[in-house]
Amino acid sequence: MKSTINGSAISSTIASIFAADGPLSQLLDGYEVRHEQVTAAETIESNMINGKICLVEAGTGVGKSLAYLVPAIRRALNENAEVTVVTTHTLGLQSQLIEKDIPLALSLIPGASDQVKPRVLKGRGNYVCPLALHNGTSDLLLSSDPLFARVRKWANTPNCSGDLADLPFNFPMPHEITSTPETCRGSECSFYSACPYYNARRVANESRLIVVNHALFLSDLALRGPEEFGVVIPPYQHAVIDEAHHLEAVATKSFGVEFSSNRLKLLIDKVKRIKVEEIDEERLDALEYLNRELFQPMFTTGRQEFKLSEALKDQTDEFNTQVAATCNALNALQNELQQIAKKDEPKREVLEGLAKLTSKALQELQQIFASTDEEFVRWGSVNSTSRRESAHRATLSLTPISIGDKLQSSLWNSDAICSGSGSVSLISATLADAEGFHYVKSRLGITCETTDCVLGSPFNYKQNAMLYVPAHLSEPPKTPNEGYIRSVLDEIVRLVTLTNGRTFVLFTSRKMLDTVAQMLAEEIANPLFKQGDSPPGRLLDDFRQSGNGVLLGVQTFWEGVDVRGDALSCVIIDRIPFAVPDSPVTQARTQAIVDAGGDWFQEYAVPNALIRLKQGFGRLIRTKSDRGIVCILDTRLLTRGYGQQFVKFLPPASRASKWPRVQQFWRDAVQVEEGHKL
Repeated sequence: MKSTINGSAISSTIASIFAADGPLSQLLDGYEVRHEQVTAAETIESNMINGKICLVEAGTGVGKSLAYLVPAIRRALNENAEVTVVTTHTLGLQSQLIEKDIPLALSLIPGASDQVKPRVLKGRGNYVCPLALHNGTSDLLLSSDPLFARVRKWANTPNCSGDLADLPFNFPMPHEITSTPETCRGSECSFYSACPYYNARRVANESRLIVVNHALFLSDLALRGPEEFGVVIPPYQHAVIDEAHHLEAVATKSFGVEFSSNRLKLLIDKVKRIKVEEIDEERLDALEYLNRELFQPMFTTGRQEFKLSEALKDQTDEFNTQVAATCNALNALQNELQQIAKKDEPKREVLEGLAKLTSKALQELQQIFASTDEEFVRWGSVNSTSRRESAHRATLSLTPISIGDKLQSSLWNSDAICSGSGSVSLISATLADAEGFHYVKSRLGITCETTDCVLGSPFNYKQNAMLYVPAHLSEPPKTPNEGYIRSVLDEIVRLVTLTNGRTFVLFTSRKMLDTVAQMLAEEIANPLFKQGDSPPGRLLDDFRQSGNGVLLGVQTFWEGVDVRGDALSCVIIDRIPFAVPDSPVTQARTQAIVDAGGDWFQEYAVPNALIRLKQGFGRLIRTKSDRGIVCILDTRLLTRGYGQQFVKFLPPASRASKWPRVQQFWRDAVQVEEGHKL
């Protein structure tokens, strides 16, 4: 369908929309042109017109969302009515786009909302399944649960979205009320016309701007192949990948296989609860026993992550027998469920769904243990949330060492890109390293010609921020000792006292966080907030409201956290965030670089850590008026040759390695802050 909106609004240039007297200036109080934002928008629009690939790093404060939304809307309103998919990593950014940024971008062009019709599309696991709700009424576990009754009542209210994010209370077993590709019957389901998931897909078909997450985006690519974009996601011409620095990690998970120790237990529990007399319960108990025995060696390694070969050691033959027995038991259960389904019409749909789940479990277990593909690494991990053995969980994984080849065939070298009819734009505040986009291109398999654009931040870091690396500290040891921990703690206490709290302390390991938290509680009077004590969102709200709190976090708080104003005045980072060297996936990837004749440290470890360090640094300055200190407690930035690579590509803050300069900076910052309040 061709657009009916023409005229100056569409034919105008990108620059005119962002101009000092343009439509954006009329909607935002105190608007100032950000030239970095204009450049980013022009680069992305040019890329969409030419049908190519571009990479854009846009520093904090650039306004990257509008920089790609405005071009996307303009392409939606041209004569070809082109569709753009925007994919993000975090739910927070997804919500910000739908609730704030997209409405603002649409308002720049009168009438655009009616034609563009932006929509969010999520995976099926985010929507309640009407068939699962119907079947749950005959399930003793669910039918006796008052919360399940509340879910059914909610799902039957008029205009209910069915999106579990809109459920006004927490239901602890979401897997019981959603579907999977195996249990979903699609158009054959009697609830198909009322299905929230398929309704969301139907509505998205009318949209020219669709917002998804990376996992759904990559799953869709895997289903479609190189022919054209869009299967689960409706067909589209342009993809904008925001938070693009996460793409490799999500793709690694999407293109691999994971099998957890509680997977068969949940499946067996479901089979038992349907109460079919023909099902042999002794067979189910035997399968549950086999599952426990299969994972038992994983819990005795004493490590959180390990190669399977290391976990098994001298048990290989015995373990192979265990795997074969488990697979045989799964195969027998699958056949039994299929045969009973043919005779039991009332429960046919449930039984067929369980048979498919059993088949997939069998297939993936065989994949993990039968794979001889040297491009994959077989490994395991153990996660224990308490001392109770029942809370221990192990996961077996088959992980691709590189996802470049897979993305090449499905995305970078797709027919849409090669023909110039589609485009891909990758954007992030942290995407480049010391060599531009060399690292991210090598990790994602981008070998074709691209448009590259690195844009700084419009913020005055030199005046408003200080990078402090305490020169008197020793280099962090591989295993922190008591003396080193004490020196780190003293520096944290000194900074917290100077800024009266209002501090993030970001760690690279949970063990170090717990150790410092326990000691810090005895040293300071400020409110202390530790990741894990509350959900991240609540922890952040409590920190803001405290006025002088200290928040200790690991990975969750390194990025995507936005604390503006004087609520956050100091960010302390315990060490350079190099990837864990003994992680099986890291080992496999660094070995692949060595085998190819490369330098794993410079080609993988340094750029990966640099991008993460920029993310942590970026928590401090979120607005033009923010001021504060970033302290990195790692003297390798001063003593090692690679240290200058890190410092050079962090935001251009003032620098200090001695305490008196930090004190002077803070005194000046306090004076400015008090002047603003007056």
